[in-house]
Amino acid sequence: MTDPSSTDPSSTDPSSTAPLSVEALTKRYADRTVLDALQLRVEAGQTVVLRGPNGAGKSTLLGCIAGTVIPDEGRVVIAGHDLARAPLRARAALRYLPQEPEVPAGLSGRELLQFYADAQGDPTGVERALERLAFGDAIDHFATTYSVGMRRQLGFAALLPGRGRLWVLDEPFAGVDAAGRAWIRQAIADALAQGAGVVIAAHDRDVDDVAPLEPRRFDVGAQ
Repeated sequence: MTDPSSTDPSSTDPSSTAPLSVEALTKRYADRTVLDALQLRVEAGQTVVLRGPNGAGKSTLLGCIAGTVIPDEGRVVIAGHDLARAPLRARAALRYLPQEPEVPAGLSGRELLQFYADAQGDPTGVERALERLAFGDAIDHFATTYSVGMRRQLGFAALLPGRGRLWVLDEPFAGVDAAGRAWIRQAIADALAQGAGVVIAAHDRDVDDVAPLEPRRFDVGAQ
């Protein structure tokens, strides 16, 4: 499959180099409008925390940004690349942690990290990821045997190879122990220092983990 950006200059917007620009995004389910002409821009080094009650559209917005949900109107631009017109280039700049990270059967934690490092064109990046995880011998066990918190840490560690311009994190601290939350928070801070933008969906219980990142609050459903 050829990325349309290689043949369509309009798929890349050089003037929009912010990690994320969401423009007039609208998503409907039957007769219900979940997102209504939503606008959101995330600058380099900025953290945006999505807030709003259940059903406000936080997960829908994250899905539209990550490309797992197709909006009805509007567009998503990641690091200057239109997600609809240049999906491969846009996704190459994206690091996405879903709410329920899935791990394939038959792969150890180490093998899964190596897969993602190779996919990002940074095969040596697996060592940086392994430095963050305090899994001991468990790193060579099947990832399907991991607890929910360990799977979330593994999924987050898989984002580290390469250099993502936009990090989209759906409840990254849920079910993770104190040591795990500390290294995840530091890894996010490191990405911000390198010029990434970060979008986080977090619960009120995560306020102590999110606060050091000096986030800007974005109330989904209030736009």
